[in-house]
Amino acid sequence: MNKREFILPVEICPICGAKGTFQVFGRIDDIPYFGETMETLATCSSCNFKHSDVTHLGEHEGTRYDFLIKSEEDMKVRVIRSSTGTIKIPGLGVTISPGPGSQGYITNIEGVLNRVKDVLTSLIESAPAARRKLAEKKLRKIEEITQGRARAKIILMDPFGHSAIIDSRSKKRKLTRKEIEALTSLS
Repeated sequence: MNKREFILPVEICPICGAKGTFQVFGRIDDIPYFGETMETLATCSSCNFKHSDVTHLGEHEGTRYDFLIKSEEDMKVRVIRSSTGTIKIPGLGVTISPGPGSQGYITNIEGVLNRVKDVLTSLIESAPAARRKLAEKKLRKIEEITQGRARAKIILMDPFGHSAIIDSRSKKRKLTRKEIEALTSLS
């Protein structure tokens, strides 16, 4: 795998205005079957601002990946979500949509489920009783999925084709024009 790394010092932090504290770290990898991908992390040591993203440097068609999580072993399946990717887990009623501050990331299915758990856990702390019960139920379901006792489908859609579920068992197809329009109207 061909890899190039870089650091870009920025004179002034665009968030807090501090001088000499903002840097952009980056790495470009040539990922087999996927092409050149750039990971970036922007940080400021003064205001502790952080932003990460994953950008694919080639052009791709809008894609949809479907993967059925059936076992504990499936937690290791690689997930690449760019800042334009939408993740759905219908069995949990979960949709992770991109927004203005959306960040891309490279993780695995367990990492995606952990992100959902983090949101649900914070919701439990501040939500009314009915929402708290629903969040607790979803947390129990996530535990069952991660332990291989329950199945769940994960869907990853990206109108620019910059996201992927990397596993031979994932089903990949081109997004329809209607699906692309629906996804881009949400962002």
